[in-house]
Amino acid sequence: MTVGGGPIDSDQYPVWDLTIRLIHWYFPAAIGVMWWSGEQGRMEVHAWVGYSLLILVLTRIVWGFIGSESARFRHFVRGPGEIRRYLASGGAYSGHNPLGALSVVVLLALLVSQTVSGTMSSDDILFEGPFAYWAQDWSGAVADWHETNWRLLQGLIALHLIAVGWYQWKKRQPMVQTMIRGRSETRFSAAAPRPLWLSMMTASILSGVLWWLITVAPEAPSYY
Repeated sequence: MTVGGGPIDSDQYPVWDLTIRLIHWYFPAAIGVMWWSGEQGRMEVHAWVGYSLLILVLTRIVWGFIGSESARFRHFVRGPGEIRRYLASGGAYSGHNPLGALSVVVLLALLVSQTVSGTMSSDDILFEGPFAYWAQDWSGAVADWHETNWRLLQGLIALHLIAVGWYQWKKRQPMVQTMIRGRSETRFSAAAPRPLWLSMMTASILSGVLWWLITVAPEAPSYY
């Protein structure tokens, strides 16, 4: 981050807790494996990584309400007016800036759409999601949306990488280092970060619910 356009080396204040950093870095790894497994027809790998991605996306959403101060939506999601002011005049922020906050919300929405649509998709040949029965005659349309949503997700990822590169090298704001170390030169909150065990417990509960839903979901009818 910068003040007055110049770089600052001090990074003494915690801003991103371990939960946020682990989830953040898991997302690109999981998305990469999902892309590879989908292209190669490794649908078992695709499904299991998809389940893990769904669990962590939902955990991140829950963490936006019960997590550390910097992770909570009410502290960084801003309205259109604030976004316009930021685009017009810029400014330094501890945590997400207004435009970055918007990208977080859109990314989480696309990831939820991608993972949920995957669980309800069926091509009647090679793959059938565990909840394809509930989609019934719409499972093919859901599979089509799964492909469309993936293209939207690719576009957002490209924009995200361009934006990070711009802030990192052009504006000299160490966004990558901050997300690795979790510390910034600007204090976000005096409150202590929420512990990792709380997010792990949240993920465990969500995993149990997903497993239960998969076990009770009826199989989709086969026409072959």
